[in-house]
Amino acid sequence: MTSVHSFPPELLIDIFIHTCRAGALFAPLAICAVCKFWRDVCVASPRIWQLIIVNDSYRRISSIKAQADIWIARSDPLPFSVDVELTDFERVLPIMSCFLPYLHRWMDCRISFDGRTTHTRLSDFTLSAPRRVLHHLDVRLKVPFDTDGNDDGKIFFSWGTSFFRHISMKVTASSLPPPNSINTLYFTSLDITESSCTQTVRSPELLSFLVRCPNLEHFYLHGVSSEEGILSTPHAIVTLPRLHTLLLGLICIQRSILSHIHLPALRELRLHHLNMDVSLDSYLTEEQGDSDDEADDFSQSPSSDHHTGMGFRKLIQRSRPPLEILDMDLSDMRTKDFKWVFDRLPHLKQFSIVGSDMSDKVVQLFKPVPMQAAPGTAGHYRVRLPRLTTLKLVGGQQFSGDALVDALSDRIAYTDAATPNETLTNVVVSGCPNFTANDGIRLSSLLHERLHLS
Repeated sequence: MTSVHSFPPELLIDIFIHTCRAGALFAPLAICAVCKFWRDVCVASPRIWQLIIVNDSYRRISSIKAQADIWIARSDPLPFSVDVELTDFERVLPIMSCFLPYLHRWMDCRISFDGRTTHTRLSDFTLSAPRRVLHHLDVRLKVPFDTDGNDDGKIFFSWGTSFFRHISMKVTASSLPPPNSINTLYFTSLDITESSCTQTVRSPELLSFLVRCPNLEHFYLHGVSSEEGILSTPHAIVTLPRLHTLLLGLICIQRSILSHIHLPALRELRLHHLNMDVSLDSYLTEEQGDSDDEADDFSQSPSSDHHTGMGFRKLIQRSRPPLEILDMDLSDMRTKDFKWVFDRLPHLKQFSIVGSDMSDKVVQLFKPVPMQAAPGTAGHYRVRLPRLTTLKLVGGQQFSGDALVDALSDRIAYTDAATPNETLTNVVVSGCPNFTANDGIRLSSLLHERLHLS
């Protein structure tokens, strides 16, 4: 009888590959444990390790990650496939994060959960273009496969050209995974959406998750909850050096977020539906600027105005971002915050605000400010937001037409002469009840085609 040790290695390898592809979870490791000869053959053959079978039953994420590291290393430089049997769909992102850094070798992915199977041929994405990059991660906070019927199980998406492909992911989970359960995620875009008031994101969990996303260029957070989940202790500052676009919508944790992120490249900030007529909890510590607003202007949402303004202040103070676009839709600040912010945004080109309670005192901030001059010399002026070219005021409830006409007339007269390349070129005033037709006529006589009224 021929001893198995006399088989040529090529035949053993074919046998081992067939055995491993039969579906046994740790087949390569079992083969390695038989004898030194088999182990040497197995470790020396990348083909044996090309199929990574993962079953998350009773396993820690650290164990799955260790398995992935071994299989990926020993299959190098060949492509590999992943077959995952899930008992808890909440773990799909932590498990997938083990393989995402090796996207250029990842050929096939099969995920099974509760009788459903999703099969994605990643090779169709990755081999169709020489350059492949992780692009967008869409996280929807809800119970996976609940009764709303919006889960199709599809996780990977791709778009691009024959020169490059953007690979994106969509995952559903009731909460963000803890940072110690996921590898670094090199996506450039992140969208987190709350779907109900029972599955929400809290600032400690969000900040910890963002630490794992250092390459972000776009971040969008869409909430539905008025429950804060504020920080009880200060969180370490999260630095996102590439992030240039940030949107926060319908949340009440804006101060905790804005106060703990460093965004030195931020160019576009959109704050949507942050106004709330309820009182928010006090911040974990009192900071300079927390005192009452001396202007004492009316607001329907004083508490959220305070939180938004203080968070924005902290972001500017820490990051000094080259912010060019500020869009505030049903999101307000106190008068003192507008003044503080406007004094520190020298690069802002577009400012739009919808449904604001900002007063005449805020509108007057657009006027040139006289600077103290030496006796006997001509006076000089400066303007806040010196590069502002687009101003959109929609649904402003409190400021008067007289105040707006006065402020913009003075600004235009000065900037048209002093800085003609950095003057207002597009002014929109819409749905502001105290801005009358006569005010529009007065302003249009100066702005002409630059003014748009409705």
